[in-house]
Amino acid sequence: MYNSLQHFNEFGTKKIEKTIKNFIIEKKDLADLVFGLQESLFELGRNIVKEVLEDMDDYLRNSAIRLKDWEVVRKDETGLLTSFGNIRYSRTYFKPKEGGSRKYLVDEIVGIGPHDKVSTDVVINAIDEAVDTSYSKAGEKASYVDEITKQAVMNKIHEIEVKDAPIHIQQKKDIRILYIEADEDHVSLQNKGKKGKQTRKASYTMPKLVYVHEGIDKEKSTSKRTVLKNVRYFGGIIGTEELWLKVAEYIDKQYNEETIEIIYISGDGAPWIRQGVEWIPKSRYVLDKYHMNKYIKAATAHFNDGGTMYYALKDAIEWPDKKMVKGVFKTILKETESETKKKAIKAAQRYILKNWDGIEIQTEKGEEIVGCSAEGHVSHILSDRLSSRPKGWSELGVAQISQLRIYKKNGGKVYDLVMAQKIKEEKETKIQIQEKLIKSLRNVTTKYENAVNSNITAIDIGHKTGLYKELKSIIGRR
Repeated sequence: MYNSLQHFNEFGTKKIEKTIKNFIIEKKDLADLVFGLQESLFELGRNIVKEVLEDMDDYLRNSAIRLKDWEVVRKDETGLLTSFGNIRYSRTYFKPKEGGSRKYLVDEIVGIGPHDKVSTDVVINAIDEAVDTSYSKAGEKASYVDEITKQAVMNKIHEIEVKDAPIHIQQKKDIRILYIEADEDHVSLQNKGKKGKQTRKASYTMPKLVYVHEGIDKEKSTSKRTVLKNVRYFGGIIGTEELWLKVAEYIDKQYNEETIEIIYISGDGAPWIRQGVEWIPKSRYVLDKYHMNKYIKAATAHFNDGGTMYYALKDAIEWPDKKMVKGVFKTILKETESETKKKAIKAAQRYILKNWDGIEIQTEKGEEIVGCSAEGHVSHILSDRLSSRPKGWSELGVAQISQLRIYKKNGGKVYDLVMAQKIKEEKETKIQIQEKLIKSLRNVTTKYENAVNSNITAIDIGHKTGLYKELKSIIGRR
């Protein structure tokens, strides 16, 4: 690192000064300055990484501790893609004097695997980007200079072990009302193809989304945007029982059960959503109004009566009067000729009556119940990446991306996931390098301290460089 900084001090700073001069004198766009500086700084980054690795390797070759247990086999050069771009560095191949396998010790110490072609920072960048955009774009942005293939990005997504984002709880909260909203996405899978002479339709998978919140945050909400208070998300490709168990455990950890009077579970009436009432104490099911209105329209849209039949059914449902609702449906069916339309009307009637308990509670507890925004949340958290654009997914891809998006929405960092998995893998493979050797290497800092503390001309405070004089001349001060 000392040589890298000295080289940068001698040549790199002059290049940066020239870039800044051109930017000021030629009145270029700020982007030209950023790109010009980026090139020089990334080059410095590559040189520092290369030199640090080679300095560590030299120390290992010359260490008396190493000599007791490891013999030098040969020195090899290798390449590695980092966020700064591709680097090439030399490292020594060692073999143990007693048992064990041969190793590039410096690689193992810094977490570079035997077959790694990219550094962990590139993997983190790729996964982080792929969660939000696409495998192709993630490959382009993983390293700021070079790129990796979308297949490589997909492999990293498939391999990462996704855990729940940490919950930071100081003490349990006292709250009277809690809200849970739930819905699912419909994502096309890749197994479309021919079976004999018939073309199979693409099958689907349905990642779930459940979120718990404390109601509307009135301080943060605006007329255009409603913000929910203290939201926690759950879901993905997950069994119903496992999902609701996670939700129940979260509520138990976060809130004092004694103070909770009621928990409203809102959704479209799907069996897996209604099952939440069995898992969550003090909960009651609420049919969200979006789906209720959807079926009211499905039953009445064919009438050209200025909305008379629509409002007759809507009023009966919102009253709520089950007998009146059945009477309106009877009238609708009587005045409908199309058999296909009659089937849709009967389906709407079954749906409304099946979810009657979720409708009645809106009249009973209407002032307490906030509007269900599950459709919007599913669109933002799942559909934007998984189903809004035509594409076919593998089941594993849907499972991983949906879980990663929920993980990030809960404040989780991809860095923590990747590093946790690396630590786990290292423990499982039981790194054989002696602790004394690692500690002695970590303690050798004098050279780097001297390098960092050295006088770098470009950042020497008060030093009147050519750039300083050029700036003064431009603004007319001598």
